[in-house]
Amino acid sequence: MKRPKNILTIDVEDWYHICDTDDQIPFSQWSNCESRIKRNTEKILHALLNKHIRGTFFILGYIAEHFPEVVKAIDKEGHELATHGYSHVQVYKQTPEEFTHELQKSKGIIESISGKPLYGYRAPEWSIGKKTNNHHKKIAHWALEILVQHGIHYDSSIAPVRIIGTPHAPTFPYIIKAHAGEIIEFPPLVMPTFMGNIPIGGGWGLRMMSYHDIKNTIEQLNKSCLPALIYLHPWEIDEDLPRVCLPLIKRFVCYGRVRHTWEKFLRLIDEFEFTSVEAVLMNYDHNPLPSYSAYTL
Repeated sequence: MKRPKNILTIDVEDWYHICDTDDQIPFSQWSNCESRIKRNTEKILHALLNKHIRGTFFILGYIAEHFPEVVKAIDKEGHELATHGYSHVQVYKQTPEEFTHELQKSKGIIESISGKPLYGYRAPEWSIGKKTNNHHKKIAHWALEILVQHGIHYDSSIAPVRIIGTPHAPTFPYIIKAHAGEIIEFPPLVMPTFMGNIPIGGGWGLRMMSYHDIKNTIEQLNKSCLPALIYLHPWEIDEDLPRVCLPLIKRFVCYGRVRHTWEKFLRLIDEFEFTSVEAVLMNYDHNPLPSYSAYTL
């Protein structure tokens, strides 16, 4: 059986869009920061064009609003557009009303620029699936309900890992049944270990783990005819990345081995086949996905 194409996703945000840094760079000061989003995104687009790859770009509403040319450039190259929310605030820090407003605003801005409907969503820091002291349920069920109600067909916000996600969640694409309807979940690539799943499909995991481990994990998933989902932030490939003064652990997560990102990314798109979430979804019309209730995850 032919192995599936993997999924390439890009979270279109700038270097100052780091969660929990309101004391250093509040929203009101974002307009004063030097933006690097255009040149970094162009670098990614050029690499994908050379490999004839089309991916899914989860665009922050703030970026779309202030840099519509970035949205137009992504759309012109034939990539799928999706939303990453508006202001990069974790879902569990928002009320349902605030979440709805951010979703509608970001979706509306991107759709007005591209003239195309958006069907995908990714939360900042995979925060639909994160358990917090103030939210005892592991999944933000209400957020999934709102996504379905607003025409979102798929989500990519539940990481099957500890700390930032839900460790027992599936590691493959699956359907979540909510009261408002169904939504398909696309989790990031993780590597199973005796300590639990380790995220290696993007962010610090992609940077810190060996390429050998990343490659083997993708190949094992593909042998089961399942796609691996990779994600990348444009600021991670910046050769002269501006840095925010962060606590030690958060500094490690954001900047650890960041100079290795581009090299690993180029190796991945050279050795594996990638496509968009949209393209993978078309295959599932003929191959049904497993289903789970949102309230049992």
